[in-house]
Amino acid sequence: MSYPRMIRIKQHFNTPGISDVPSAVRDEITRINLSQQIKPGDSVAITAGSRGIANIALIIKMLVEELKKYGACPFIVPAMGSHGGGTAQGQQAIIEGYGITEEYVGAPIKASMEVVQVGTIEDGVPVFFDKYAYQADHVVVVNRVKPHTGFVGDIESGLHKMILIGLGKHHGACIYHQVIVHYSFDHIINNLQQIMGIQ
Repeated sequence: MSYPRMIRIKQHFNTPGISDVPSAVRDEITRINLSQQIKPGDSVAITAGSRGIANIALIIKMLVEELKKYGACPFIVPAMGSHGGGTAQGQQAIIEGYGITEEYVGAPIKASMEVVQVGTIEDGVPVFFDKYAYQADHVVVVNRVKPHTGFVGDIESGLHKMILIGLGKHHGACIYHQVIVHYSFDHIINNLQQIMGIQ
């Protein structure tokens, strides 16, 4: 069999980076004006996922420090659906492996697989949410936003997915991965936004 002539090529992508992560976090918190939304004594759940994100421990550490300046009481919630073996211990071990420890970030980690049903979308699909995050006054979702590897839509992989599947824990993830066969991810997410009051 004869092969066509082949040439090796290289492609260079523009990969902008952030040289000063702490300043970037502080600037973003100032930009969204959290001081107008968070009152002294408010509890704030901060999500930590299972995907490898550069400087994630430092990002969460800085977020904790900034929230404490407002008098808030932040804590960390592993938000990764069924990853980590579908156990609280496994999920805590994953984020600690990324350097997100109580000692480093300065906030407790509340890992649990218990969920609360917060509503039902119009097709009868229940929506579940991590128990500790549900009990918090506020939830700050920390995640990367990127195209999904398995489908294309207006909303793919990012903050909404972490709210739905990550904070849905093992119970929610199992349901949503079955439901996605019948309904589009966009459809589920748009219904979720109405139930959760996502801004």
